Amino acid sequence: MGQGFLTPRTIRRAGVLAALGLAVAVVLGRPLVYDVDGVSMAPGLVPGDRVTSGPFPLLDRLRRPGRFERWVLVAGDGEPAIKRVVGLPGERVTIAAGDLAIDGTTVLKEPRQLAEFGVRVAAGTLTGTGSWSLPPREVLDDVAGAAGRSVVLLPVRDVGFAAVVTVAGGPGGAVRARATVGRTLVAWRLPAGRFAIVAGRLDGHVVAVAWRLPGAVHDLAGLSCLPPQPPRRWSVAAPWAEADAPADASPPLALAIEPAADATAAIEWVDLWRDVFYRPAADGVTVWNLAADAVFVLGDHPAASRDSRHWGPVSRAALVHRVTTAVLADR
Repeated sequence: MGQGFLTPRTIRRAGVLAALGLAVAVVLGRPLVYDVDGVSMAPGLVPGDRVTSGPFPLLDRLRRPGRFERWVLVAGDGEPAIKRVVGLPGERVTIAAGDLAIDGTTVLKEPRQLAEFGVRVAAGTLTGTGSWSLPPREVLDDVAGAAGRSVVLLPVRDVGFAAVVTVAGGPGGAVRARATVGRTLVAWRLPAGRFAIVAGRLDGHVVAVAWRLPGAVHDLAGLSCLPPQPPRRWSVAAPWAEADAPADASPPLALAIEPAADATAAIEWVDLWRDVFYRPAADGVTVWNLAADAVFVLGDHPAASRDSRHWGPVSRAALVHRVTTAVLADR
């Protein structure tokens, strides 16, 4: 029986082919980088920021888009743009009273989605206090630092608070924290530690959640409207039932910490946040039916965005690359 041997020439050829294959893989696998131009995705993305695709960006053409993903796309006017996918193929998209509905059901954003494109309205530092409250007030759909075109600002009802609470006590010590949104009361028992508490009115619901913050986190006032590492789900998400509430004002909000014999607590600080306020098209259109190969895209700052409200739904083929990371400029 004969034996096969690799000659030096064959080995060199295999090495060259392997090197070429590796070089091609490196080139094709390299994420693409895009500069942000405009404020349609503010406050999360503003001019000076950069976004990147994931590895092997050519494969994004085969990816099925998900709701609330950010994509680089060829816009309806033929220009490149960064927008968020909100409507998927075959769905009926409706914008009403600032909310987004799909097939007749209002889409309730989860905490991590609110953290990504909700807007911080006001911040205040509280030291050594056990209570905070805010009466109904007018909150407008503007974005600080987003110099968009001149528009009439509209009142936003989907408003809430994000607080950080520190609890100190013995092994069995705990305090009771109570959040109030409108006429709804939500309570938690918090043991020793550092916690985030978020509550408010969102997408036709009263929402609330509390979670333990990582001990290594010190900078809690970054660009997000929520403290870091929010959970995936709300612990409370009840339909908003206050039909008599003013349509042009936020609900009354409050947070109180009840003292305990074996534990003490303080509210470190409280931020006020608002949800993105979706506007109808300029011609008054509020409903769009999507074809089997179409998606609906919107900007995070609707008052300054040109998107599917202006061009209509876009083909899935117009989605070029999914945005996976953002490199933010100094702000």
